Amino acid sequence: MLTKLLSRPLALAPAPKPVVPAAPLVKPAPIQNTAVRAFQGTSGFESARPTKPLLPPPPPLDLGKLLNPRRAAVEEALETGNTVPFTNTDGKTEQVSVTQLPPGFAGGGDDVYVVTVGDDRFTVRVEAGADVDAEAALAQVIDSYSETPEDLRGSLERVVIAKDADPDGAAARAGDGTITFYNGGSYVTDDIFHHEIGHLIGRQVENANDGILSGIFEKLAGEPPPIPDGWAEAAAADGNHLNDYTEDSFNDSGVYTEDFAEAWSEYMRALDGGPEALAEFERTYPERSEILEDIYPPPA
Repeated sequence: MLTKLLSRPLALAPAPKPVVPAAPLVKPAPIQNTAVRAFQGTSGFESARPTKPLLPPPPPLDLGKLLNPRRAAVEEALETGNTVPFTNTDGKTEQVSVTQLPPGFAGGGDDVYVVTVGDDRFTVRVEAGADVDAEAALAQVIDSYSETPEDLRGSLERVVIAKDADPDGAAARAGDGTITFYNGGSYVTDDIFHHEIGHLIGRQVENANDGILSGIFEKLAGEPPPIPDGWAEAAAADGNHLNDYTEDSFNDSGVYTEDFAEAWSEYMRALDGGPEALAEFERTYPERSEILEDIYPPPA
């Protein structure tokens, strides 16, 4: 039995076929013809570099700050208590601080702010119940004030935003270092501010023109109108009025108080308007212009 098993030939398994490694897949080069690529539905432009990982989206833009950066500066000054840069509509940047005094400081629930522009300081009092956006009013006052020549800023000590209308219908009044805007914040504008501070500047310049004798005379007889020396003669020589308002005021009072304040406001507007606007102002009011440009020479 064992012999039979040993004598049986063993069947040999076929030799395995050699394994040939598969050829690596080669990605065809992109077709450079943009027309063909467009026909195939592929992009005509290749990515220059790998795509960057996605970053968190940026915070949403504060459109209010973009549209009114001056108000934004006031809000920042109030919120932080810091001195902040304030760029006015002329493009001039001043260092500004705005501090609200503790409630009840002025009595009656009025809000009082201490405003510093450069080296000068004044207060703004908003009467209780006044229909006014305080931050917007502060921004406008600071903007106009910062356009005022630095050596004339000391003429302003206080700004009051009154709740009610003026009994005589005035938009604002000025005197004794104070500008009062009536009817809430509706009259806090650039032109009206410059008109009213024109009254204060007129008084400051008139006082600076006083000599010893004139000072004594004024104490006895009262102060003259708040206009510079020679203004009445200059207005008469120009032979015109700035508008119906100044003409009516002169006809009623016989003095050029409103004429100077309005001329100051119009002069500031002409400076904002550029060389052509200033030249037109000088042609229309040549004698007045000489006095105004002596007080505040136009930028070179």
